Amino acid sequence: MLTEERSLGEGYGTLTSFVLDSAISHEVGARMRRPAVVICPGGAFLRLSHRESEPVAARFLGMGYDAFICRYPVFDEKDASREGCFPRTTVSLIRALAYVKRNASRFSIDEDRIYALGFSAGGYVALSVAELWDDPDLLAMAGATAEEVKPRGAILAYPMVSVTLAQDALRKVHDEASAAYARVQSLAIFGHEDPAPEEYEQLDLVRKVRPDMPRTFIWQTGEDSTLRVAETAAFVQKLLLAGVPCEFHLFQQGMHGMSLADETSASMPKHENARAAEWVPLVRSWLALDGRPQVVS
Repeated sequence: MLTEERSLGEGYGTLTSFVLDSAISHEVGARMRRPAVVICPGGAFLRLSHRESEPVAARFLGMGYDAFICRYPVFDEKDASREGCFPRTTVSLIRALAYVKRNASRFSIDEDRIYALGFSAGGYVALSVAELWDDPDLLAMAGATAEEVKPRGAILAYPMVSVTLAQDALRKVHDEASAAYARVQSLAIFGHEDPAPEEYEQLDLVRKVRPDMPRTFIWQTGEDSTLRVAETAAFVQKLLLAGVPCEFHLFQQGMHGMSLADETSASMPKHENARAAEWVPLVRSWLALDGRPQVVS
């Protein structure tokens, strides 16, 4: 297996690759051109979740997908510039997807089957690229083309689809600790503590659903107390109305942030839920709709 880490540019994070040997094949003398998934861990734009990084990459490797972890920029309170994460997070993933596409031959990757997978805040990053893959300003910042960037599909695990929760946090602060967290969250997202209503609207991805988005797989739990299930459902409805092929799984039980929802990624018992863990075989069969890996001579 080839493993390497590269910078996505100063201020844009890193990309770590986990690429299987293409010589592993059922046919003698043949090589595999595998599909790939670029993973964006969650962490509320304040950190990056380890549980949604390497354990997820390992699981997809086991399913025959080359895996890449995009460690996009998050808020750094020591950064004197106090620059918000946007649009750098989106540009980071754009650069990551373009890099994988440009190096598809070197990695023996099927360049037509590169997927974006995001958890929570990372789901927002993955979704932003699924919606804005041809935005000329973002592409110019990334030095990429739309053809290099548009993923074959988007996989969204308990995704953040807007920043309304940050807005609510500022409105409903009731103690010093809550107020401090709300301020940091606003700094992380916007770069300042007093965002205007139009700034929230600009980052509302429910409003930006479009018919030519890649097909989308989404899962969440009904007990998620961090991100609103109703907002996710409204997003799914927009996808359906726009004619975007999608699959949505709402599991009755389980907390936010369960990652694989089994012992592989769990750091506490509450992170394990046998029903929610079914999202992995479900997404595997959903991905299989695009066919089997290519075998080339």
